[in-house]
Amino acid sequence: MFYFIAFQLLQIALSVFGFQGIKWLENIGSGFILASLVYMFFSVLDKYGDVIGEQLIDIDGTWGLPFWGATMLFLGIYSTMILNASDYSRELKHGSGPGLLTTLYAMSILPCTLFMGLIGLMVSGATGVADPIDVFANAVDNPPLLITTLLFIAFAQVTTNVLNNVVPPTYVLMDVFKLKFRSATVIVGLLAFATFPWELVKDDSAAGLQLFVQTYSAFLGPIFAIMAVDYYLIRRRTLDLDKLYDAHGPYRGINYAACIATLIDALVALNVSAVSWYASLLPAGLAYYLLMRHWPACRRFNQ
Repeated sequence: MFYFIAFQLLQIALSVFGFQGIKWLENIGSGFILASLVYMFFSVLDKYGDVIGEQLIDIDGTWGLPFWGATMLFLGIYSTMILNASDYSRELKHGSGPGLLTTLYAMSILPCTLFMGLIGLMVSGATGVADPIDVFANAVDNPPLLITTLLFIAFAQVTTNVLNNVVPPTYVLMDVFKLKFRSATVIVGLLAFATFPWELVKDDSAAGLQLFVQTYSAFLGPIFAIMAVDYYLIRRRTLDLDKLYDAHGPYRGINYAACIATLIDALVALNVSAVSWYASLLPAGLAYYLLMRHWPACRRFNQ
């Protein structure tokens, strides 16, 4: 509890500086972490190579429901960032093309995610240890490198959490209550204490956390599908920002097609909660498309 409170106060302090205030820490930390993970990866292969071959490669398995359920949990967590991409993209310089954006997102997410996942999988498979801190302790025989890497990972967790979990609700508070950025970030940081994360990270809370991700994914999956269908099929990748922000324009009020499609498909997804995110995509997208095309109440949203 003490360490969470200490890091949360640090996170609040970093949050008030916004994107620009933490950019230098992200740039330095990400490079060091990636280099350390490459070193750890080869150390693990050297240390547990034979066991890894027996435990992870030469085993029977399927691409069945447990596999897709595990990937769904991953997507359920990342879908919150997908849906809030506009909160980050507004900080990009004007004129950033699709190629540059794809490279930026891929290089910032894929290498560290893949190495972190592979190292955790190999060490846990070889030793039976699942705790990430113990995994890294077992993977590296160089104490100074281990301590430095874990410190960078801790700071990277704080700064990444600012982008993923602090900025989106901060913009909501700013919009609804007309607060300033710094005031809103402090409120969000203090509200985080109410979730008691030091209880959530305990081993006996794992099943509850999994159920929580599966449940909210039943709603985020339809929302993602609706946004994708709306942008690519309904609007053909063309948005009129003046109309979008016009309080008296065609987009005023509530688009009930989106609400109905979300609720109906959330009910469908909750009946297959193990893969709720996947199960909701096609029904939600199809329901939204048909309602937008054939329901007169949605006609003005098609302009």
